[in-house]
Amino acid sequence: MLMEQPEADQLVQAATNEIAYGLLESAVRRLDEALLLEPGHLLGLTRQAEIASYRKEYTRTLALTDAVLAREPNFAPAWYERAVALWATGRIDEAVSSAARAHDIQPPNPTFRLRLAQLAAWTGDGRTALKVLRPLLDNQADDPDNYSAAVSMLGELAIAEGRFQEAMAYLEETLAMRPGANVTRMLRGMNLLRLGEFRQGWEDYAARESIVALYPDPQRKLAASPWQGEDLTGKSLIVTDDQGHGDAIQFFRYMPLLHARGAAPIVWRTFEPLVRLFAISAPYATVLNGVSNDSFFDFECSSSALPRWFGTDLETMPATVPYLTLPVYRKPASKRGSRQRLKVGLVWSGDTRHLRDHMRSIPAEQFLTLTAIPGVEFHSLQHRIRPADLAAVQARPSIVREVESASDFADTGTLIDNLDLVIAVDTGVAHLAAALGKPVWLILDTAPDWRWMADRTDSPWYPGMRLFRVTAAENRRRAGWQPVLKRVAAALRRFAAG
Repeated sequence: MLMEQPEADQLVQAATNEIAYGLLESAVRRLDEALLLEPGHLLGLTRQAEIASYRKEYTRTLALTDAVLAREPNFAPAWYERAVALWATGRIDEAVSSAARAHDIQPPNPTFRLRLAQLAAWTGDGRTALKVLRPLLDNQADDPDNYSAAVSMLGELAIAEGRFQEAMAYLEETLAMRPGANVTRMLRGMNLLRLGEFRQGWEDYAARESIVALYPDPQRKLAASPWQGEDLTGKSLIVTDDQGHGDAIQFFRYMPLLHARGAAPIVWRTFEPLVRLFAISAPYATVLNGVSNDSFFDFECSSSALPRWFGTDLETMPATVPYLTLPVYRKPASKRGSRQRLKVGLVWSGDTRHLRDHMRSIPAEQFLTLTAIPGVEFHSLQHRIRPADLAAVQARPSIVREVESASDFADTGTLIDNLDLVIAVDTGVAHLAAALGKPVWLILDTAPDWRWMADRTDSPWYPGMRLFRVTAAENRRRAGWQPVLKRVAAALRRFAAG
């Protein structure tokens, strides 16, 4: 006679299924019920940690997994969720160790195996990634789903190593086996955009809108229909920024095109630090951080979908700068230094929550070697300085740090307006400076975001931008940031001399 599954286990299993389909609110209720019945339920607590990660509540994820692992140090699912949260908070080495622990406890588990391979790939350890994937790649006949996931991971590894053309074969093989693999389709879309194949690239990139991990707790419907390029004459439209500050600035260039199509009214929903800047730049639109419960429009669209519906390619890309307007009453230029000195803004790190932050942010001690170049007045454009970087900044008191009192991107833009050049890693401030028409030198890893494309030293999105890349050869020998920083320093010396 089969024993009936305990009620708490049934509730946790039901919640697990709901999480897979993005039904987080219902899953939360079931988990609460399960933990009332069995407060120490290990998988129940771990599923709560998973939901917390979906919602970017990583402190809660770590607290929950700590509680689980204190009870059972070998509970592999908790190590897995811990790896997710550690990675998302920039604790890269700990994340890899936690993923390895989950895999070591349960080697047959393909989910744990795939996550370890992914983290190894994006930390430059391709050898480990291939070793971990091998059992899945050798088991196509018996486990085709995980075989295809492993092939997709080979494509991701190729992208991480800058082998963009080679990655296409792996991604296309995966999609031939599993057309509904939205993560792989999104990866292929980003890689196609990187390679200049815009038409198919935008279509594949749109698959991100169906990935539960990227859009947990979806927002309520705000319009009768999604906008897909239709005539907008006399129609109301709401556009929502659905990614980061840099993406929002990049895609705001489409606002005048929407206005020209006759949309009335246009509402652009964005992040609070961008509201004032965007509102000044588009006085014919309404820019806000949130909408009222009774708001409803004819059409709605995410800002990241606008390039697709405008048929954007290298010939049609709206790349005229500046397309942002600063407040009329600007702050005066810094009184420090001589007017004859070159004024250069510096940005060396971004938000630690960015999933590839370790591949774009540069330790201040390394980056600020640029300030040794004579004849230049340097201005920090880091609104927040990480604790690990503070000593390096304080050791260079000549750096102007007015930006730390800025309240939003409009204030930061006013400071940028008084500079001659901005040298930055891939952050929202780099987008801001470029959108204001300021010369920007952008420092990139071997596998940067799709928007910077492959191999180019310029950007079709921002005519005044110059790209400095870590080369594939430098990446293979793990040379770090020093070689590319030396190239930037040499260029800055020439620029300052001229």
